[in-house]
Amino acid sequence: MTTLASPARRNFLKSSLVAGAWVLGSSTIPMLDSLAADETSKAGSPLNSPFDFWLSMDGTGVVTAYTTVTNLGQGTHAAIAQIVAEELEMSIANVRIEHAPVVKQFHREWPPGITTFGSAGFNTAMVTIAPACAAARQMLLQAAALQWQVDVKDCMAIQAQVNHAATGRSLPYTALIKAAAMLTPPEKPIIKPPKDWKVLGQSAPRPDIPARVDGSAVFGIDVQRPGMLMAAVLHAPRFGSSLQSVDDNPALAVKGVRKVVHLPNAVAVVAERYWIAHKAVQLLKPVWQDGAHASINTAEMRTSLLRAVAAGDGKLSPRPKKQKEGAAETAMSEASSIIDTSFDVPFLAHATMEPLNATVEVTATGAQVWLSTQSQTDTQNGVAKALGFQPEQVQIYTQHVGGGFGRRLEHDFAIEAALIAKAAGAIVKTIWSRENDMRSGYYRPITAARVQLALDKDYLPMVLRLDTAGPSLLEYTQVTNSPARDGLDWTYIMGWFGSSYKFPLFDTRWTRVDFGVPCSYWRSVGNSQNCFFLEHTLEQAARKAGMDSLEYRRRLLQHNPKALAFVNALAEHAGWSKPLPKGHYRGFAMNGNSALFSAHIVEIAVSKPGQFRLVKITAGINPGIVANPKAVEAQMMGGTLFGLSAALFGEISFKDGQVEQGNFDSYRLVTLAQTPVLDVMVMSTGDKPEGVGEEGPPSIGPAIANALLAASGKPITRLPVTQAGWTLVA
Repeated sequence: MTTLASPARRNFLKSSLVAGAWVLGSSTIPMLDSLAADETSKAGSPLNSPFDFWLSMDGTGVVTAYTTVTNLGQGTHAAIAQIVAEELEMSIANVRIEHAPVVKQFHREWPPGITTFGSAGFNTAMVTIAPACAAARQMLLQAAALQWQVDVKDCMAIQAQVNHAATGRSLPYTALIKAAAMLTPPEKPIIKPPKDWKVLGQSAPRPDIPARVDGSAVFGIDVQRPGMLMAAVLHAPRFGSSLQSVDDNPALAVKGVRKVVHLPNAVAVVAERYWIAHKAVQLLKPVWQDGAHASINTAEMRTSLLRAVAAGDGKLSPRPKKQKEGAAETAMSEASSIIDTSFDVPFLAHATMEPLNATVEVTATGAQVWLSTQSQTDTQNGVAKALGFQPEQVQIYTQHVGGGFGRRLEHDFAIEAALIAKAAGAIVKTIWSRENDMRSGYYRPITAARVQLALDKDYLPMVLRLDTAGPSLLEYTQVTNSPARDGLDWTYIMGWFGSSYKFPLFDTRWTRVDFGVPCSYWRSVGNSQNCFFLEHTLEQAARKAGMDSLEYRRRLLQHNPKALAFVNALAEHAGWSKPLPKGHYRGFAMNGNSALFSAHIVEIAVSKPGQFRLVKITAGINPGIVANPKAVEAQMMGGTLFGLSAALFGEISFKDGQVEQGNFDSYRLVTLAQTPVLDVMVMSTGDKPEGVGEEGPPSIGPAIANALLAASGKPITRLPVTQAGWTLVA
């Protein structure tokens, strides 16, 4: 049997009846003391329970589970509903999933506070909601056994009732709630092992889909409050610039405009309706004071970065354990041949479908914020600091999210909305236009890399030397996470150490080159570019060895039987060994470690030099244990298309210090006509569940690049592929 993992801090399960509902959760004594001294922090709790309840069951038998995982559309809430149904032996139709209130009692140690990132949603639920459900099941069984005066071991929970087979007696959960609530929760609830799963592991429907389809789901941009005004914003056109002066009169002359708000790097118009505010703000002609990076251009940035990686003077990453100092240099000098390639990739926008927005009310005693966010605690702290409040005085109301991908880990837009609402003295919803959203920063960092792969006489790797250069997202991001280590931005080595492939020695270095452009986490973070650098290098090594792409990689996976089995299964699934029509080419790429593997096999058709068509994409993933296969399949599809758009077209470029892209006409996404058959293979052969949400983007780009290399014989050293001389045709 699987037992609850030991928490890092001492937690106690608590049980209580609140307003006729049975609530079950955990508490930490110091936090309870703190809460008792501060009534304001209780305001966010829908049940005003004195502890962080993960579960409540009402008198009709409906169970509501409270999660800290934001519903970003990724399907994790469906898996959480399955956890509840599984552990409580009940129909998933009677399970409701709600976001936990943003109060300290629900803070997690990782992800910190209440935050959603790192593909940690399912695992977070397995150490919070699953134990609470398991405890509830055990307490219901015990309550029935006490009432019947029988051994609890002879009682069984099934279909929301407790049965005693020997006597034929049964009681529904609803008849046992009061008695169960009076019992002491088990200190170590026993959750079901995967081998006993009946609901988990199955493709249960996602409960949020009907509301998303019929439009009843409320996203941040849909929030309506009585007396609410609307605000549109005009940001400084260059990063680092500040507002020097502006004549408010042109905007104030527009009927319906209530106020013009001056901010350090922006000006906002507050009006009765959004389009009035949007029209009025365009009439303003602010004077901006430029900053230090007012004249940056993409061409000059690329030159700086490529020069830095060529120099090789970057900060040395800590060597893997047992690697002797100087061993990499010695191996490099003894190599039979070296694959030596310099790459560069651009800034990328998150390009969420729902533009950034927040609705805020500020009073003398606190603030209320309604928004789509994946970083509730940091947003609460950031808004509180900006307004001069304590965090407990800021109430966060989490809404459905129309795309996050890391952008909604930042809370710059929420702080801005709070300052606008305070200045207006009213409830104000601030909406960034698409152009504001695209041009106001927090991008995936622009990066260059020089990869030198030294090979022995059998073309096997001896040492991998990596020199990277770029800005540090850790210096800009507002989200609480692991900081830089000894001055090293660890996102630059993601995917290198711990790779599925065997590399005897590493030598990795990073040079900080900053352009004053705010950067942040982008879906799959450093893996989004590092997988391209690695897999395209391996493809060149395979060609140098005169070997099939997969045969070469199999040689590097002999020590990793799980990864090797995954690659073989995907190759069989995609028909890798089948002959291709004339003019067709395949490319393979994998992102993985010792427990989680994802990969793509792409087939393209080249009609004439420089033009190609996508014929078929086969994606594969083995996240260890799968909670909902269809949800994993959908995640892999979404991640593939997200990474596909970036590999084909994605680029935020600068000219004279200004972002050149503004909307989807200039920041293109892949269209339905350009998207080929997308087949997903989902494997489940691990010992524990791994994350899914970050997979998809890393390997689709290098798989395309490797197919183009097979077609032309020329490496792709720059993304998007349109910058490498290739055009996609439908």
